[in-house]
Amino acid sequence: MPFRLVVFCVVALVVAGCRVDTTVEVSVNEDGSGTVGIELALDEEAVAGILDLQGEDGLLLLDLSDAGWDIAPPTLGEDKITRVGASKEFGNPAQLTSLLEELTGDADVFSGFELTRTKEFARVRYVVDGSLRPAGIEALGDDALVAALGRTVEDMILQYGGDPTSFEIDFLVHLPGHLDETVEPTGDVRLGVDGVSRIWTLNLADESDTRVLIGSTTTAVAALAWRGFAVITAIVALLVALGHLLRVLRPAGRRSRSSKKPRPSARQSPSDGYLADVAVPSSVNVAVPSSVIGEAEDVAEEDDGPAVVALDGMGVLYREGFDIAEILIPFAREMGSTTSEEAIKAKARAMSLGRLAPVEFWKSIGIEGNADELDDLYLSRHQLNPGVVKFLRELRGRGIRVACITNDSTAWANKLIIRHSLDGLIDPWIVSGTVGVRKPDAPIYEVLRRVTAEPAASILVVDDELDNLDAARQLGFRTAWFAPSGDRAGARGHAILRSFSLDASES
Repeated sequence: MPFRLVVFCVVALVVAGCRVDTTVEVSVNEDGSGTVGIELALDEEAVAGILDLQGEDGLLLLDLSDAGWDIAPPTLGEDKITRVGASKEFGNPAQLTSLLEELTGDADVFSGFELTRTKEFARVRYVVDGSLRPAGIEALGDDALVAALGRTVEDMILQYGGDPTSFEIDFLVHLPGHLDETVEPTGDVRLGVDGVSRIWTLNLADESDTRVLIGSTTTAVAALAWRGFAVITAIVALLVALGHLLRVLRPAGRRSRSSKKPRPSARQSPSDGYLADVAVPSSVNVAVPSSVIGEAEDVAEEDDGPAVVALDGMGVLYREGFDIAEILIPFAREMGSTTSEEAIKAKARAMSLGRLAPVEFWKSIGIEGNADELDDLYLSRHQLNPGVVKFLRELRGRGIRVACITNDSTAWANKLIIRHSLDGLIDPWIVSGTVGVRKPDAPIYEVLRRVTAEPAASILVVDDELDNLDAARQLGFRTAWFAPSGDRAGARGHAILRSFSLDASES
């Protein structure tokens, strides 16, 4: 491993009395990716003693790029210190462990390191946990190193007559967000940076491990705002409904007297808000060419068509319309859960309202194991409907935005987006677990209207559940029932989308 050779060069310089500062830095991004970097700071004596920074034989410039590391050219600062660095990116939390193992190989200096990233409603938690293990100078040696240096470690130390205990490594971890108060961190605070940073110093001659533990959280302010807005909207909707109910229950005499007063027109524009008392015809024009939206019925040629098509998740984007009964419960049984079906459904509903994280869900139904692995195994059973990707690209090509409005856990919805590469095809995503309210309740549709910045009449809602469509139509949205075998008699006046085929002729 090239880095092990670098470490020994530094050891040689240190025991020779030269100044060499070694830093390993881990920087984590909000999505769980990040970078591992190494920097060596050498004084003039160190550079002159062993390094040829201009030639191909400089030991610190051995071809680290073969292992995928990016080499930063040596730089000489005003303080006469030469800095040499290398870095390598990791794409997800699991890859951090392997990168740290690359640094010291069998010496296992970075022991048991794990980066976990857990998503909850409007919050993401990051934790780095592991140990810096004093391996001793000898543990870093191997045959390749001895051959490269032309001497053993013991001979090198004897030659210089130095003290190997003077070799130290600074280990720095930087996480996004702010300090997680539920995690008791170790190490020293690193000031002057955004996010959360701590630093630990390891001497290879130490007698005990150094615990590395740091946690942080990031908060999605927009999600919290939408949840608050959805709650307030639900309360207002309840009060308005109560007012209508009281008006209906008012004594007949009082109703007859009040009926003599002139009444304003009840019809308002759907864009005035979902609380408007809108008279919506039983058949709403879809006005989307069938070459774009498949075999949609009740097409009005004179209409310009919707600006946004909002698709449901389960049963529309994904083939499984009853994913709890058809996938989740059978999966839970395979994993050994004996929790009743009703209890599983209740826990799943709590997840879809943002009240339960996946790690808590699996434990609550009696399934032990790594939550991320359980999520992935369960979600691997969800498949896209045939033709949906081509359909999404066709809509995008025609300048029609595609949104998704779905009842689902935020964590699971995000994993499915990544699994099926939908993040570039659908935007925005209105997930019940994020806004804290489910379809067919009115507030989630109002979130859709406000996020898209389009009036309800310009948004086509596609769903496989008629109750959801009924609610959307009452709020002024266009609606289409996704039902491959549906008929007009059972459509309740909604347009019918039978497939995502782009070959169907216009009705």
